[in-house]
Amino acid sequence: MSKQINILGVNFESINTALFLANSDWQVHLISDTDTVNAVLKKYQFDRQLSLLWQFYTNDQKIIIKDCIENNEHFWLFFDENSDIDVGSFELKPNSQVLLSGAKEIGFFDALAQNLQTNWVYYVPFNFLKDGNNFNAFFNIELLMLGEKMAGSANRHEILGTLIKNSKNHAINTIKTVEFTRASIIAMLATRLSFINEMARLADSETVNIDEVQGIMGKDSRISGHYLKAGWGFGGKSLPSELDFLMKKFEQNQVDMHLLQAVKDINDDQKELIFRKFWQHFNGDIENKTVVIWGAGYRTGTSRTTGSAIHSLLKLFWNYGIKTFVYTVHTSYELNEQYGDEPLFELIDNPYNKLAIANALFVINWANHEKIEMGRLNEVALPIFDAKNLLGDPEILAYQGFYCGIGKS
Repeated sequence: MSKQINILGVNFESINTALFLANSDWQVHLISDTDTVNAVLKKYQFDRQLSLLWQFYTNDQKIIIKDCIENNEHFWLFFDENSDIDVGSFELKPNSQVLLSGAKEIGFFDALAQNLQTNWVYYVPFNFLKDGNNFNAFFNIELLMLGEKMAGSANRHEILGTLIKNSKNHAINTIKTVEFTRASIIAMLATRLSFINEMARLADSETVNIDEVQGIMGKDSRISGHYLKAGWGFGGKSLPSELDFLMKKFEQNQVDMHLLQAVKDINDDQKELIFRKFWQHFNGDIENKTVVIWGAGYRTGTSRTTGSAIHSLLKLFWNYGIKTFVYTVHTSYELNEQYGDEPLFELIDNPYNKLAIANALFVINWANHEKIEMGRLNEVALPIFDAKNLLGDPEILAYQGFYCGIGKS
């Protein structure tokens, strides 16, 4: 019989973890109800591999949705900023093995581990698993961080041993140290993005192409090109929530945080910058116009719009009575749930369909695998406001209309 493990908490990470464990010959008991699980799966219905694997392992009884815990030896608990797990609702034995994952305020998982009646407790932040990338990430981990309650025990944990083998680099330390490191990594990535966005504003004033600047900077081995691309800023769950957690911790400890505050302020303002460029282009005469928006996800390949510039833009547009046609591949389900009743909002299934009646085109993201058809854009030659700097120099040069990007107008 397969080894059994209980997973509590239903989200993108826990679904993919269940697939990974089932693939590793564990029988997964997902402690939840079918409606909750299906609601999460529906957001990722575009991911054919995830859907097929989920169907295969549930049919094979490798993944079972259950409403109660029957075996209390192995647990994996998933927390996020919007949900908690009542750890007092189930019994742990002195030898129960508990894995904890998620992002919370620094110290949350350390305190939780100390209160659990077992020493076999580990914290596994999912810095290696990105929304839009499925369980394959478990087999090619760039950096695996592991926090352990009992020093020296992580290497003896079967699941963690597998993850260590699948990682290029791994680090084992105390749970609180790993929590602090997780937060520091995310804050550093957010800082890089806000820095290059601030430089993009100066590039606009100096008529310098920020894309070229980024390319040269990325050749410096001390810097590299990761998280160094100007655009509308960052969204998702990890970066914004991690900044909030960190800033709260700075406040609690009465430590100044000038840099983090600036990072957050720049990012918040960056999401409205492309709208201001639009307003300036039309000299403020924007009421009751029509725009087409391409993309809505906070990053390419995701089905989520959490923290995306799309939300700030839509509210600004609607304040001026602007009709918005939105073309998106993976995020239509989430957008329709949130804005389906808004009369100025309409989803379209072809990126070029409504261009003939629009006054401008906005680019938030582009999830298509196909290249943008510049010929079709030139047929209408709308003003393009590229908040993602998606169009490259050859495309911009070939475009016959007005183009405005972030640091590359």
